[in-house]
Amino acid sequence: MGMLPKQLQVLAARLPGDATNNLDELIRANTTFPAYRPFLGTSPEGETAVSGFSFLGVARVPRREGTVHGKAKLCPCCVQQDLLELGSAYWHRSHHLPGVSVCWRHGDPLIHSCPKCSHPFFRKLRLLPSVSEACICGWSTLAPSTEIKGTLFEQRFSQFAHEILQQNVPLMSSDALCATYQRQCRKKGYTHGSFTSTAKLFNSIRDKYGDVALSKMDSAYAAGKHDQWIRFSPNFGKLDMPLVRHLIIALHLFGSASEFVQALKNESILKSVAGPSSRQKLEKPQLSKKAQFRQKIELALAIRADANLEYLWKNFYRATRWLKENDNVWLAEKLSADKQDPAEPEEISDPRDSTFADILLTRAENLYKISKEQKRVNITNLQKLLPTRLPSDPSTRIRRFPLASQQLELALESVWHFRLRRLIRALADLTNLNLPVNSGSVDKVASVPRQIFQPIVNLFEWDLDAFAKHGVDPDALLRSTGVPRDWAGPPGFNMVLGGNAYYRNKPADDFVRRGKS
Repeated sequence: MGMLPKQLQVLAARLPGDATNNLDELIRANTTFPAYRPFLGTSPEGETAVSGFSFLGVARVPRREGTVHGKAKLCPCCVQQDLLELGSAYWHRSHHLPGVSVCWRHGDPLIHSCPKCSHPFFRKLRLLPSVSEACICGWSTLAPSTEIKGTLFEQRFSQFAHEILQQNVPLMSSDALCATYQRQCRKKGYTHGSFTSTAKLFNSIRDKYGDVALSKMDSAYAAGKHDQWIRFSPNFGKLDMPLVRHLIIALHLFGSASEFVQALKNESILKSVAGPSSRQKLEKPQLSKKAQFRQKIELALAIRADANLEYLWKNFYRATRWLKENDNVWLAEKLSADKQDPAEPEEISDPRDSTFADILLTRAENLYKISKEQKRVNITNLQKLLPTRLPSDPSTRIRRFPLASQQLELALESVWHFRLRRLIRALADLTNLNLPVNSGSVDKVASVPRQIFQPIVNLFEWDLDAFAKHGVDPDALLRSTGVPRDWAGPPGFNMVLGGNAYYRNKPADDFVRRGKS
């Protein structure tokens, strides 16, 4: 179900002919990778692979995006049509692109389980069944189905995604892709002065397609993460957006796959003609070495009122040595000159400081209540309690809002205390649902790391059997632990729990090297 099936290179090696060409052909004609390819950016060492259709040369191959939509989907009408036209039916890769919910050919909603008994087509670590064989309940894809069509937007999107997949668009640099989007935004009027306005583009997409359709297709949109939903700034050689978002933006801006692909080709030609960079750097007036070093030392002495020769040797060795050897009189005069103490700015606190501090004092307690939608009590969630956000810079925040900043620090919650609250909530849900109270059942009701279950249970000597019989009072159980809100976790626990430490940075061509090793 992933974008690049595992061990695909083993199959390529066993087929007749050259293994590299076989692998390239398998990826191009039998996976969903060609739809991702133009949006993945180029790696610095991969410029020579731009003309090919394999995954070599891309900035990064996402490993998890395909599994987010990991359901085997089919269109019953396609199954019947395949049998009539080809003699056998197959799973269509166009049906498995992210965001696609209807068939591009028939417009019917795609199904991922038996409509009669809900038996899923896809099971982890199991081969997909034959699309034409009957379900265990007797239902068959060959049975007549009711005529239910998807919305016009769903049909247009699935057709657009299918055409992008079939086009096998060459690998594009993130600069060319970004310039293609921005050039079309200017034609459509999504600008703010001389800049591209992603806010206007986002509002236009939202008004045209609606919140329901976009939430169904994109999990970040459904979660309310709209601030950075459109990102046109390259990050590590690629535009950091999932494929479904690229397809939505491209469909909205260009209307058809052919126009979008042609715009990409035109932009690639312009980039190649312009060269690596079309900007002309303004020549700066060249300063003499004496002027450069004098300027550097004067700036250092102006910033540090207590700067002495020892400080200059430590932080500006090259300039200090040159001036010591060639302009010692000037350096001595600068160091011996009377230094004026910089005037300290008058500390002026905001008149709303005490009001904000009272709000944090009274309302922060509600965030610590154990509930279904509980969140960690951090600076972001605490600031949402206030009528307006405090300054993001800590020094500015402390200077202008000393009382509120102090209350903010007192109310902060550690990661381990938040994990403890989530685990207690999970225990309460397990007892309410009459599920076994053990580590194996925790992840069925909450996204709590399974590794923390036993250490916390052992530390507080919880009686799980008593919980199963009598239930759990979450607030009372949390109070009984007696841990502070900045609790650092069970003593001696040093296991890595998710986050960036869970992954290892690997180049894109590691896909082949892992197979050969």
